[in-house]
Amino acid sequence: MNPTNSPVYPWKSPAWIDRSDRARLWVSGADRARFLHNLTTNDVKKLGVGAGREAFVTSLQGKTLAFVIMHVTQDKILVRADPGGLEYALPHFQKYGALDDVTLEDVSASTCELHLIGPWPDFMGFVLGADYSHLSPNPDPEGSLQIRESPTGFPGLTVIGPISSRNSLVTSFHHAGISPIEGERFEALRILAGTPLFGREVTPANLPQELGRDDRAISFVKGCYLGQETVARIDAVGHVNRVLKGLRFDEGDAPPAVGSPIHDQGKAVGMVTSSARSPFDGRPIALAFLKTSHAHAGMRLAVPSPGSGEPAWGVVADLPMKPENQPDR
Repeated sequence: MNPTNSPVYPWKSPAWIDRSDRARLWVSGADRARFLHNLTTNDVKKLGVGAGREAFVTSLQGKTLAFVIMHVTQDKILVRADPGGLEYALPHFQKYGALDDVTLEDVSASTCELHLIGPWPDFMGFVLGADYSHLSPNPDPEGSLQIRESPTGFPGLTVIGPISSRNSLVTSFHHAGISPIEGERFEALRILAGTPLFGREVTPANLPQELGRDDRAISFVKGCYLGQETVARIDAVGHVNRVLKGLRFDEGDAPPAVGSPIHDQGKAVGMVTSSARSPFDGRPIALAFLKTSHAHAGMRLAVPSPGSGEPAWGVVADLPMKPENQPDR
């Protein structure tokens, strides 16, 4: 793919960001697939070597303890989450895995995780396949993986390896003409893509279906798992009471503060969970949980404007939010 011919790609060349602060957990042992299958919303048993899948870790009550991505290797399964994203899930795993043949190894501090956003069909010998597909480079530094994923909504490649390999990876990116992206810009792209973040969109107060990722993170035919009764009941009813949506604001508005209430005719209908300025047109954007009655694209809702007595008006948008302009990098 040629970035200059793409109607949506935001830059003229690939970029990278260090995401080593994310959580990484190796799960090994004979029961590893069954163990994760029984504690997450997606089908793990059917995943083959080299495949990956996202899922929610749910409590007995069906609430979201974590949003994870799992990758199956020959003898282990790698579980990844946002920074702090295993805070509730790891004790949960330890509790329910006590009688299983599984070993949990937290390698967050001993590994690095670098994500590249790029318009390439092939990078570092890795041919991009299905989301979360991965392979080990050759020669393989112990525990290294190259993963195809798109948390920003654009083609991406995540490289995971020993922490000792970070500097050499960064040097190779520099020599390839791949420069770093600012965290603020990555955050804006995440918001546009509607990728949920632990502590913002993912909390133990949420139900999995509120995140709007049923087709990617929930299997309704996989059989029993912890929290399934609640998830299945919601599916049978057909809806949740609130759902994650995007908001767009006018260019002159300030990005709303996280936690800001959202109103319609004086009635509270939602809350802002993340906000930034779009790297495409500079307009404020946000993610928000909205009552399903007020989650229709095009609705105008009032949000307190930082430093102003007047509310800003956010227009509801479906996720992912489509970029409207593409400035040069």
